[in-house]
Amino acid sequence: MPDGERRLAAIMFTDIVGYTALAQRNEELALRMLKKHNRLLRPIFSRHNGREVKTMGDAFLVEFNSALEATNCSVEVQKAMRDFNERAKETLQVRVGIHAGDVVRRKGDVLGDAVNIASRIVRLADGGDICISEQVYDQVRNKVRFPLVRLESHDLKNVAFPIDVYKVKLPWREQEVNHETEHAEPFAGVIRRRPVRVRTIDLKSVRGIISKLTMKDRIVIVKLTNDSEMPEALARFSETVDYGRGETLHIVSAIETVSIVTDSKNLEKLIAMIPQKKILGVYPGLGEIVISFPEDTIFMPGIVATISGILAKNKINILEYFGSSPQSIVIVDQQDALRSYQLLQELTVT
Repeated sequence: MPDGERRLAAIMFTDIVGYTALAQRNEELALRMLKKHNRLLRPIFSRHNGREVKTMGDAFLVEFNSALEATNCSVEVQKAMRDFNERAKETLQVRVGIHAGDVVRRKGDVLGDAVNIASRIVRLADGGDICISEQVYDQVRNKVRFPLVRLESHDLKNVAFPIDVYKVKLPWREQEVNHETEHAEPFAGVIRRRPVRVRTIDLKSVRGIISKLTMKDRIVIVKLTNDSEMPEALARFSETVDYGRGETLHIVSAIETVSIVTDSKNLEKLIAMIPQKKILGVYPGLGEIVISFPEDTIFMPGIVATISGILAKNKINILEYFGSSPQSIVIVDQQDALRSYQLLQELTVT
């Protein structure tokens, strides 16, 4: 398929439930489990003619020629994960979302509504489950051996029209759900069969690790649709930001969105460079606290939990939290910025 050509395809997203929390608790274990997960899933994609488009941390984006190939692949993925979990000391729960629709290939990536919608559908699945859109359901309902159960209606974020979502009812999942209900654990993403000692940082340990704090008010976040035109537009905007005068610019890119954190006075300038239809939301009246760490400590388990816990205990809501080594950026309401800064000052080097 040449670059820029539009075609129909089935798009599958997979990700590991609870992986971020595991990485914060025990990064070494998380990376080891991720390698096992990747080695297990990649051959399955190939057997069903799936093309691995890219990985995003613990997630896969895979393209198929047909909805049936994608669905059969997802069933084998979940069966393989079940078999893996039965013999593993630490188990992983993977969720899958599939949608079929138009895509455009560009520089090895795929773009389009099918990708955006699949990325929303996967979030409706629990660990071990497969969720498919009604477009996939229409193509596979008489061709798979498992029941397909329609879920309650959900509004998919940034999807203008309603889409019914179905779950593939896997027989072993019913047994697992019943067992999990009887023996519920607070952390269901990675279920441990044996206790694992994890080194974490508590409040006392964090105190002294933070080397510097800075605070700014009159901050705005603009959320944009992420597409091939966005990098060039944001590069133009970046050239207008006066870093010498201490102006702020942080760009956080996700699969289908980009978050821009900048000074409120730059808002009109930014909006003028972006087509209105690509602006998903504008959130003014914010403040930011930039927390600086030594580079070897920023990802140590417990730091994020300690910082967010201090603010939550004092009834301060964190609107965004960005990790940007060797710093973390906390976004709060402007009215809470100074109090947040003062609370976190207690954790700085004295």
